Amino acid sequence: MIREIQVGDLDRLKFIHEKYYKDQFEFPDFLNHYLCAFTIVDDNDDSIILTGGVRTIIECVALTDKSKSVKIRRAALYELLTASQYVSGKAGYNQLHAFIQEDIWMNQLFKAGFSPTAGKPVVIGL
Repeated sequence: MIREIQVGDLDRLKFIHEKYYKDQFEFPDFLNHYLCAFTIVDDNDDSIILTGGVRTIIECVALTDKSKSVKIRRAALYELLTASQYVSGKAGYNQLHAFIQEDIWMNQLFKAGFSPTAGKPVVIGL
């Protein structure tokens, strides 16, 4: 059976996280910044099989005029990142995502404090 997550599920979920996932990622805050979180329970004994949901994330998207000098573009990028981090933090988020296609910009983001994500990002069309 699938149902919306309940506060009463959290102790069991924390136990599952500690036992299986503590070294992989922080315990998810299923009650905040999720459009909805679901718990799938066993029909026979109502035990939790799985909990998951759709989380909102903050993504920084930028278009850059490549005719400008690298020095000017880098300064503009850092200014954009500072503003984006401020806005994201004010909104209660603790991460800012960027999906990069060019290695040169990836290197700039690493210099600005970004790090690779845990796991491999994947996407599905709706």
